Amino acid sequence: MARRALKKQTIIQGAIILTLAGIFIRILAVGYRIPVGRLLGGEGLGIYAVPNQVYYIFFTISSAGIPVAMARLISEKISHGYYRDAYRTFKVAFAAMFLFGLLFSLLLFFGASWLVESGLVANPASYYGLLAISPMIFFAALTSSFRGLFQGLQNMSPVAASQVGEQVMLVAGTVLFSYLLMPKGLALAAAGANFGAVPGAVAATLIMIFYYFRHRGSLMEMVDRDTSEYREKAFSLLKKILAVSIPVSFASVAMAITGFIDNKLIIDRLQMVGYSLKEATNLYGQINQMAMSFVNISIVFAFALGTSIVPSVAESFGANNKMQIQRKASEAIRLSLITTLPAAAGLMAIAPQLTDLFYAEKAAGIPLMTLAPSIAFWGIHLVLSGVLQGLGRADIPVINLLAGIAVRISITYFLVPTSLGIKAAALGTVAMFLVSSTLNYLAVKRMVGLNVNIPSAVLRPGIASLLMGLAVFQLYWWGMALLGHAYLATIAAILGGAVIYPVLATVMGAVSSDDVKGLPRIGSRAAALLTAYESRRDRLVSRLRGQ
Repeated sequence: MARRALKKQTIIQGAIILTLAGIFIRILAVGYRIPVGRLLGGEGLGIYAVPNQVYYIFFTISSAGIPVAMARLISEKISHGYYRDAYRTFKVAFAAMFLFGLLFSLLLFFGASWLVESGLVANPASYYGLLAISPMIFFAALTSSFRGLFQGLQNMSPVAASQVGEQVMLVAGTVLFSYLLMPKGLALAAAGANFGAVPGAVAATLIMIFYYFRHRGSLMEMVDRDTSEYREKAFSLLKKILAVSIPVSFASVAMAITGFIDNKLIIDRLQMVGYSLKEATNLYGQINQMAMSFVNISIVFAFALGTSIVPSVAESFGANNKMQIQRKASEAIRLSLITTLPAAAGLMAIAPQLTDLFYAEKAAGIPLMTLAPSIAFWGIHLVLSGVLQGLGRADIPVINLLAGIAVRISITYFLVPTSLGIKAAALGTVAMFLVSSTLNYLAVKRMVGLNVNIPSAVLRPGIASLLMGLAVFQLYWWGMALLGHAYLATIAAILGGAVIYPVLATVMGAVSSDDVKGLPRIGSRAAALLTAYESRRDRLVSRLRGQ
């Protein structure tokens, strides 16, 4: 295989690559649920969902935090010139993930009957799905070690390629196997849907292996440049990996457990004030499945940014360059707000119309409108969690998130039975990320200092987002008057907002030429146009001040 040089990517380039992959993956995720839902129906989807939840817990415990831990440690080693230890970190992690992945796959396979017999899995029909999905843990663990290597080398292209390949194969496998096994009964058809995820996991592993051997020559050249005598023992490297990965995994487990608590808490508290079980379940579905789907899409870039910044901060931390860390953290906050503020404004402007368009459920717009501000706080939480992980303090974001979760549960418990109803649960989510993002901000400021440019990071994108939101709201009503159809008017308003915000953000100086340089294909041309515009704008401002 021809050797390819490894190119180090900037934080923005890495975030854009992961964002494009994330958007594509979410589109596929929404698309494949339609045929699978039609094949399995409500009961079949219930059988299908349980093994996925069990798999997620097993995978999270075994290896979810590995890429973050490896990215931080590898970047730090490289910053010191310890290239041999950087590569050994990958080899140690790969060996550990091979063993952990195999162990947890076997535990799920042979423990499936116990999970059903003990009552932890309520529906015995999910037994076959537990068996079917168990191999996925092994392949997902191996993939995690490869992804951690490339994240540490600050090259996100292989990571994104493996994510896309995994999702494509998952979609094809889920639809195909559920269809083929449908004549065998609903339980086996659902198990077929669960097994459909395994080809995706295998594809992701094979793609990462392909990229590894493609770049192995460059990796070996990097190792040969190591002239230092420093060598860290394998056990010490493993301890450092686990020290970061365990808190990250714990945060994911905490969020999953919080989801279970929310389900029972919201439904029970709504029933206390007169809602029937069916009505309460419907309201929970509106916020959890419908409203949150818009929020999850809106934080794709911030999530990618938080992933990209870990190795970059770790490298600067290894070089003891606090000024560079401050700059990167402040810039990450600004970039996050550039995307999350307009998303929040747009959702607030036409929330009922959006849920009506996508889910034929206008009422879901009520919790969505309340949830929308959480997007901005969640974005800040994600990027600053990445900064703290890069600084080697993965425990701090977990503690801060737990504090936010406690506030969220308290608000849900006390306020859902009031006149706020389901909106209280949405407010709890906003409060959770407000608390966690604030605590993350204070932690980063205490550790390395943080000086966010409020006009550039908050005011300019904030004003542009507000004006865009007002325009989107008005465009919808103009669309209704001209087109006479709510769905067409909503689509027109969405497209209008997608055009209006970039223009406003550029005019107001919220977006600079440096921000768009990393865009694929159009980056250099867009940067040149923006540079020309900025030059003319600055000359005009100078003349006005001179007068």
